[in-house]
Amino acid sequence: MKTTQTHDIEIRYSRELVPLMRRNGLMLCLCSRQDRRLLTLAVTAEELDVELCTLPGPGLMAFAGNAAAVSVESQIQLFRLDVQPWCDHPRERAWWWLFPDRSRFLGALRAADMDLTEADLWLQSEADGGVLQLPLTEPARPYWHPQDCAETTGGEWQGCGLAVDQLRPAYAALSRLRTRSPQCQLIDLSINRRLPVSLQQFHSPRLHLGELWLLDTDRPGICSVNRQTGATASHHGITGTPTAATFQGTSGFVASQVEDSETGATHPRISVLDLRTGLTCGHLEFVRGLSRIDSLAWTPDSSIINPADGGLRTATT
Repeated sequence: MKTTQTHDIEIRYSRELVPLMRRNGLMLCLCSRQDRRLLTLAVTAEELDVELCTLPGPGLMAFAGNAAAVSVESQIQLFRLDVQPWCDHPRERAWWWLFPDRSRFLGALRAADMDLTEADLWLQSEADGGVLQLPLTEPARPYWHPQDCAETTGGEWQGCGLAVDQLRPAYAALSRLRTRSPQCQLIDLSINRRLPVSLQQFHSPRLHLGELWLLDTDRPGICSVNRQTGATASHHGITGTPTAATFQGTSGFVASQVEDSETGATHPRISVLDLRTGLTCGHLEFVRGLSRIDSLAWTPDSSIINPADGGLRTATT
């Protein structure tokens, strides 16, 4: 185990994590709503380098190429991942503003999940699970709402995840409010029908390498499910209750809340899973400075040069 400290943040991580990030040219980005913090974790020499941005309110994030979007309460701001730094203690290669005057005010809307493509920002409402399309050059417009689907009537729904495929929303995860036992549904937006998933409690659908992945909170882990039948294809267990996930190649990065056996307090952890075997190939834990991870993503680390060809070694999902 190794440890890195910066600001009031202390991270303990396995020795396998840094070589894995260096091989794939990765910079991990994570956001905490409760702490109002956005962090980037990059590799410097043999250690993790941490950058911190303090947000004015609870936030989420999404990436597409060298562009990023950050939602803070009811505001959306677009950024670039190159040029001018904006973090509290930036490096030369930290992020720059993309459009200083290009922010969107969304009224009372708060995002449960969002995804950025080259042309649109897709956002799921936390309040009712509806999906909005925000073209980068046009006003926002409704795209889908639970009341449009006959299989979701008879209750109030809350958004708990959105999966985008081929630049369009593919699946929306919903949880029913004010019920004694949690009820979750996954809507296949291509046919506007419920996919009968064989899980009780789940959230954060993601598509990677043609597979549909869900975070299972009933039997903590990450599952791939059949996109036609909803049956579980594979299940990889993790430590703690999963809160967010992102993928790169054959690796899955899963954030979770882990309970301390001595104090009973919880702290966030990121487990790196080999999706072929389900085995953990690296992890990190926040000892202090962060209480929860609500969104997790990776972006190519522009400082890592591949000596073989003299160019950047970037990875794509």
